[in-house]
Amino acid sequence: MELYPNVYRIESLFGGRNLFQYLFVGDNIVLADTGIAETPEKVIFPFFDKLKIKPQQLTLAVTTHSDVDHQGGNDAIKKASPQTMLSCGEADRELVEDPGTLYTQRYNFLKDEHGVGFEDEPSPDAGKHRPMDLCFTGGERIHLRDGWWLEVLHVPGHSRGHLALYDPQKRALFSGDAVHGRGCPKATGEMAIPVTYYHIDAYLSTIRYIEHLPIDVLYSGHWPIMRGEEIRDFLAESRRTVEIADRAILQSLAQNPSGLTMKELIDAVGSAVGDWPNDTWFFAMFPIKGHMDRLEQHGKVKPVRGARPAKWALA
Repeated sequence: MELYPNVYRIESLFGGRNLFQYLFVGDNIVLADTGIAETPEKVIFPFFDKLKIKPQQLTLAVTTHSDVDHQGGNDAIKKASPQTMLSCGEADRELVEDPGTLYTQRYNFLKDEHGVGFEDEPSPDAGKHRPMDLCFTGGERIHLRDGWWLEVLHVPGHSRGHLALYDPQKRALFSGDAVHGRGCPKATGEMAIPVTYYHIDAYLSTIRYIEHLPIDVLYSGHWPIMRGEEIRDFLAESRRTVEIADRAILQSLAQNPSGLTMKELIDAVGSAVGDWPNDTWFFAMFPIKGHMDRLEQHGKVKPVRGARPAKWALA
């Protein structure tokens, strides 16, 4: 799908959700995200064929953040085009390079203490270990051709090193999964999974940052294209969801003085939000752990000593 001249959205599905990559075609050709392990061969390269672009012409592939469905195709890209540079945010590098590290440090870091997480072994969708050629920290420019470039933005919260790409000529932001609204939708429109931000203050800072960018259109990793008021409403909803989670956690702890486990807090927040599918509530472990860390830092909650599984109570 051509979004505007020389900029394209590559579309597929993953777990019933839209999965988008973005292609910028100038003197340099840049790809934002590589999908899951099979996405390059099944989706990206066939799309290149329609544009009469060979994989070997791809200059740079930018992984916006450390998640299976955004980094899994890196190995296939590099095998098809060894000269293509792979890149990501510096703070996400270890997780993007190695699926094993992604699973132990991102997907399963709560498993031992809280009993929530994913399967132990990385899914085949995660691809294979593949080193990055360069990393960004935000503030860089990616040259596409004379007079046309992308600005690299550091937009943490969902991950520490999350990147977005901004085209100032078109006032277009390619945000990956930087902001989540109320949750991630299915391709058919209804809710698919909960929000999965983790670093609360960074996430709120990213929302404020995007609110103050001159943006006419927002292109993301899974959500529909947004313009004007739609962008403002989406950002406001993203902030509101953080507030709903905070409120649900504190109210539930007030009603349970002996404390609550992670799974019990997941149920409380899932019920408060209301439209996350029950079988996906466990994804909310990420934001809830972030909220508990923040509330503990602010002296509002405390861990319950000796509790197994671990519990928190009001301080």
